[in-house]
Amino acid sequence: MTPLYCHLPSQRSKSLTVTQLNNPHDRFFKTIFGRSEVAREFLQRYLPPEVAALIDWRQLQPEKDQFIDSALQGHANDLLYRIQLHSGKPGYIHLLFEHKSYPEYRINLDLMRYRLQIWEQWRSEGNRGKLPVILPLVFYHGAKPWNIAQEFAETVAKAPELKAYIPHARYHLVDLSKYTDEELKGAVILRVALLLLKHIFDNQLRERLPGIFALLRELNEDSSGLDFIHTLLRYLSQVTSTDRLTPEELRQAVTHALSDRSDKSMTTIAEYWKEEGREEGQQRTLKKLIQLKFGEVPSWVEERLAKADSEQLDAWTAAILSAESLDRLLEV
Repeated sequence: MTPLYCHLPSQRSKSLTVTQLNNPHDRFFKTIFGRSEVAREFLQRYLPPEVAALIDWRQLQPEKDQFIDSALQGHANDLLYRIQLHSGKPGYIHLLFEHKSYPEYRINLDLMRYRLQIWEQWRSEGNRGKLPVILPLVFYHGAKPWNIAQEFAETVAKAPELKAYIPHARYHLVDLSKYTDEELKGAVILRVALLLLKHIFDNQLRERLPGIFALLRELNEDSSGLDFIHTLLRYLSQVTSTDRLTPEELRQAVTHALSDRSDKSMTTIAEYWKEEGREEGQQRTLKKLIQLKFGEVPSWVEERLAKADSEQLDAWTAAILSAESLDRLLEV
């Protein structure tokens, strides 16, 4: 059967460059919407109803691999989901996350490039016959309303006599600025994530945060819920400046929101802040090891250590004994 692709962005291709996500908005989005239950609820609610009705949602599975076109690096993140239609035909949903705080005016051209790459990848896998359908879905959380044309044809100079030769190539848009807070429905994780992404660039984030965090009282106290709290705190600590939200204000907001929860939740919060301090200790330890093996630590290495998270610092520490050079070490 010919698979159906719903472009929500794309599969990893051997011919495409896979890059590490360094943008905290991308990491937060990928972590949250990489969860099957969150992705399923989001897509059911925000895809066009006539499209959602075609899909057997019990079969949705996030793909482990995705690609980011090196030419679009820093522009967008993408996730790919495997689906099955009620007709029995297999398919994919491809989600494009636009993390900039303003509309991206190249989006139609970029989406056209994604379509071509997906079709090329489909052909390279040995498929024949008609190309699969691609439904692009753009998720936008910028401060300014999205005012970009949703059809490729609208970006091309008007030539009525030649319009038959211009592809329409429409995409579906989820612009969080178009929704009121009350309209952003869903289970706790989805609703908190959507509200946070909607208001992350808001100058009144400090005032809005207690209301958003109040929803956490409904969060199940299992590994999934605790992981979400950890992901949420790390994201906020990375993207908010002290003039909008200080670390102490963030700590107080979460502590107050979960004050009536069990010790386990509070322990998770404490562990998060301990982890932030642990990274400083990891950096000092790794720096000493580098000095012992390679001599004085160059400034560019200190910059890399300062930006690394705990997981990366652990990987470098484990690899230093066998590393032949600093360049090789920091490739790990």
